[in-house]
Amino acid sequence: MEKGVFVTGSDTGVGKTVVAGAIAAAIKAQGLDVGVMKPISTGASEIDGKLVSKDARYLKKIIGGTDADELVNPIRLKPALAPTMAAAESGIAIDIDKVWKAFEELKEKHEFMVIEGIGGLMVPVDDKLLVADMALKMDMALVIASKHSLGAINHTLLTVECAKSRNLRVKGIVINMLKDGKDFVSEIEKYSSVPILGTIPFKENVSVENCTYGDIVEHFRREVNISRIMRREE
Repeated sequence: MEKGVFVTGSDTGVGKTVVAGAIAAAIKAQGLDVGVMKPISTGASEIDGKLVSKDARYLKKIIGGTDADELVNPIRLKPALAPTMAAAESGIAIDIDKVWKAFEELKEKHEFMVIEGIGGLMVPVDDKLLVADMALKMDMALVIASKHSLGAINHTLLTVECAKSRNLRVKGIVINMLKDGKDFVSEIEKYSSVPILGTIPFKENVSVENCTYGDIVEHFRREVNISRIMRREE
């Protein structure tokens, strides 16, 4: 069995948090001890004098997680920009060692980890590392979240190519906000040679902003290939 998966996106705003949270909750429903992590977040909100990531808050809530925010989301930045730009605007340096230490602690504590990246694989997280480098160092296979929208085929195929070129294992793709798109799904699967793990229609009762997840977990347990996500394949 895998020790966890790393959820990345074909683009920003494709629903990585929804996908990551649903995977974590669906696996927890099978009886495993699951931990979640959002290593770096930008666009954090200030609540009671403390920066809070709505993505991390959602991930914790959907699994009933009790890990400290400093472990789940060790780096929080207020500007809604790429991490390096957000750090520069905030006048701070990103301490990537905080991410590695938090990850090791969570990995030892839980049977399975679900980690949500930031943006796509080529987003820089500091002066030396990209998101892809972070996933590789964590030794986590990828689940790629994509969205049914114009340009998504190109973005998704580019993400798959990038992952393969950097020796990252790709579990498969979850397509979010699917309309009537069987042709769209088959095109991505055909040209990527990567399995479609499942699809999600637009769901009005799911909101990361409001921390509501409606029936998304039940949908994942029914429609998404969770066993493939959990199974280790070399």
